[in-house]
Amino acid sequence: MSYTSTPRPVIENPHSDVVLVGTVPADSRQQREVADAVVTHWQSRSWPAELLSLTAYTSSDGESVLTYAQWSSEEALRRSLEEGGTVSDLTGVTDSGVPAPVPYRLYRAVRGSAVADPAPVAGSFPVAFFGAENHRAARAWIDGLLAAEEESEGEDRAYPGGISANMHISLDGTSILSFSEWVTEAQAVAHIEAVWEPVLKELGGTGTLYRHFRSLFPER
Repeated sequence: MSYTSTPRPVIENPHSDVVLVGTVPADSRQQREVADAVVTHWQSRSWPAELLSLTAYTSSDGESVLTYAQWSSEEALRRSLEEGGTVSDLTGVTDSGVPAPVPYRLYRAVRGSAVADPAPVAGSFPVAFFGAENHRAARAWIDGLLAAEEESEGEDRAYPGGISANMHISLDGTSILSFSEWVTEAQAVAHIEAVWEPVLKELGGTGTLYRHFRSLFPER
């Protein structure tokens, strides 16, 4: 199978109905090896028709690899899992200690106004996970968080280097994924320290910074 050279997935892809997100622990010596294994595994197999893209990210602290797979159909993802989609099939890494990937759906996306249009290529991806009781609670938490940010910082979100913040809710309603895009890691860190750290420390931490490693987009 051949692959396109598109460097990044479009998080707000209108054809993407659900995303499967997994994290693979890896120390600094293994991180590149694990990320390469993910890419190699998916290059060597037949993709389900509904799988739109798979992207691997490496953490800046050298301790994990994150996979973000876009699917055009929740039903297709469920069918793939039921038909033998193991952790190995989903991440490319055979390790019984790897947490199972979690399916999410994008709930809200907000974009910054301090970058050019079209936006530059993102270089840093702050990722954070938060627990929730159910879908209603998850939506209320996200809405409240973004409303508080707008009241404090302004609706235009004119943060230097801030491209987007993408808030996802797991299909079972028990997990919230914040996946942001920034031009540089230094700009992301400055924003987290100034705006989010005091609040999010009480809610589960500010998460982990990731860097893009490789995206796969099969040619149809």
